[in-house]
Amino acid sequence: MNSCAQPMNRMIICLRLMLAISSLMLCDSCSVRMPSPAEPPQPKSNPSPVATKTAADKVAVYLVADSLHTSLAVPYNWLVENGYRAPKGLRFPEGPMRYVVMSWGDRVAYEQRRWLRPSEVFNALLMPSDSVTEIIPISWKVEEVCYQQRIYRAEISRSKGRSLAAFLNNSNRLDDSGKPRIIGSSSWGNGLLLDCKYSYYFPRICNVWTGQTLEACGLTISMKSAISANGLIRQAEKQGFVLIHEGEAKSRYGRNASKPRAP
Repeated sequence: MNSCAQPMNRMIICLRLMLAISSLMLCDSCSVRMPSPAEPPQPKSNPSPVATKTAADKVAVYLVADSLHTSLAVPYNWLVENGYRAPKGLRFPEGPMRYVVMSWGDRVAYEQRRWLRPSEVFNALLMPSDSVTEIIPISWKVEEVCYQQRIYRAEISRSKGRSLAAFLNNSNRLDDSGKPRIIGSSSWGNGLLLDCKYSYYFPRICNVWTGQTLEACGLTISMKSAISANGLIRQAEKQGFVLIHEGEAKSRYGRNASKPRAP
């Protein structure tokens, strides 16, 4: 089972500086958001509005967060069924379920395995820089794979899969075969880094991308309040997301609980 290391540790100083100066800046919504694709066409046959919804009408989506950075875990098969263009070579470990953990960020921060130089922090903070979408396949409970982080869960309508897939497809540059262009391996797990077409800069940072994925799932998100992880989480909690795991060993899903007990 893979351990979900905090993927943005190398950006922690940069992100803290971003959040410290955010109160001094006026963040116009057009500068914060990334362009969204046109609304995908809806199926011609819609369920009756008076029909009672069942569990089959829903899918579980997980918001994953450390103190600064957020990502989203969604059912992989559901995404593909709704038109998501999956990258080649995505390999799932053996397990009873298939989810992908996805996030977005500065390309240099994700590719390097060391702390950023001051010049790199400056570029990521103030200058539009290249970005990546990270996608990591998992085949076990999100709260057990990402046990170091806070996990929030909500059930959303299956019908939102089309808008979510469209947003994700629109984020990435595609190769000649129409698949997302792969530029490297993920910061943890056996995932991939995909070439994203949008520039990364403050205030358009990782949590804004997560906020727009939640919008595609049907939530209403203020991007000005989604720049910080906690600001995004507060909005998600008001719209159905519930904390199911506090991180580390604070619940039965923690690392200590996974160790075999002495006889």
